[in-house]
Amino acid sequence: MSTNTSSSIPSAGSGRRVLHTDDPSEFLAETRISLKQAPTDCLILLGHGGHGGHGGYGGHGGHEVVPVVTTSSLSDLFADDRMTHLQTLLGMLLDKGMTRGAAMLVLGDGYEEIAPDLVEDITILSASRLLLTASSLLPDPFPLDAVWVVGNSEGRRLLLGSPDGDGERILVSPPRPLRDFAETRAAAGEVYTGRLVPLQGDRRAAVGRLEAVPRSLRLERTGLAARCDPGTLFAEARGALGRLQASSRGPEAPGFVTDCERVASLLSAVAVDRLHWELLAQCVDLGNAATIDREELLQLLVRDGSWRPHEDVCAGGSWYEALSTLREIARGAMTELPIAQRGIAREAWRGLTAMLVILSWWNHRFSTGGCFVDELWEREPESSLAPLLARMTDTPIFPAWWPST
Repeated sequence: MSTNTSSSIPSAGSGRRVLHTDDPSEFLAETRISLKQAPTDCLILLGHGGHGGHGGYGGHGGHEVVPVVTTSSLSDLFADDRMTHLQTLLGMLLDKGMTRGAAMLVLGDGYEEIAPDLVEDITILSASRLLLTASSLLPDPFPLDAVWVVGNSEGRRLLLGSPDGDGERILVSPPRPLRDFAETRAAAGEVYTGRLVPLQGDRRAAVGRLEAVPRSLRLERTGLAARCDPGTLFAEARGALGRLQASSRGPEAPGFVTDCERVASLLSAVAVDRLHWELLAQCVDLGNAATIDREELLQLLVRDGSWRPHEDVCAGGSWYEALSTLREIARGAMTELPIAQRGIAREAWRGLTAMLVILSWWNHRFSTGGCFVDELWEREPESSLAPLLARMTDTPIFPAWWPST
């Protein structure tokens, strides 16, 4: 099953309003900051209201349409329904008031080595198809002012030329070197303003430092009627993770056992459906004035746009990252712990996976949510939960709120 079949519109974070599309290094870096992760093997589409100068597009107040960044898996451009997929993506931006845009096809992460023949094929076939589809979209075209293909640390720009006989002419620029992320103005601006710069591999390194944790847990079955507050347990577990990740602490280190107990308490709690749902609701409550109705949580997120995700529960946010790390710990505990505890670890992993699917979906990251669903389906082929979550990310059913850059 392929679940990367629709756009993933990321929340762009604090105050970000300008994306530069005339420089592939800046375009890629700005998108990385908006996504809070390095774009990999994907199509990036920027939609805007037609205002901007020198390749920079941003919101300036009033009723101006604020630009939106959307990403889609590169594999969608090679699927049988690729034309329908492109038309859907572009049509979605038009429906939201966007009138023009820019695009980038990212091969690998843009910097890693890719076979030159593959780069050329994608440049000629997929990028050209994107240009032609956008220019011929009905009832209204969606002009793309810049289309880039980046790979092998180089970027090539494509333009639609004047018709040549019976066909269209596609102009391809000479390759332009990509600067490292740290050398871009976008990254420098983040550092200058004190915002956290998303560095590739950070989570992998942090999770690697927790290698001893899964085997050191002691999970206990939480009663269905337990009155514990998962929010309190989650706060304690986040603090424990921070200390455990600060260095490669082993079982002999002071406080290691206590911090593992805090992590175990949270995992034991979220193994219960009612408690992981309550924790999800507290994630939704964060930063909102009201408390969401637990019984109608999903229905409210679909119909009421006043419910917007706090940056801490979006990708890169402290709560979201902690849930992701706890999920990886639960995955390790499924094989590291005694057999009697592995079932609890599996149920905790399932509950955390469901939470991350819904949080990703709420943040318009349907592609990311779909990847979580795929993992659930692969590990539990008979799962009754996976088809329900897949409907949200594959269709997709849209949250009521709309993010912007």
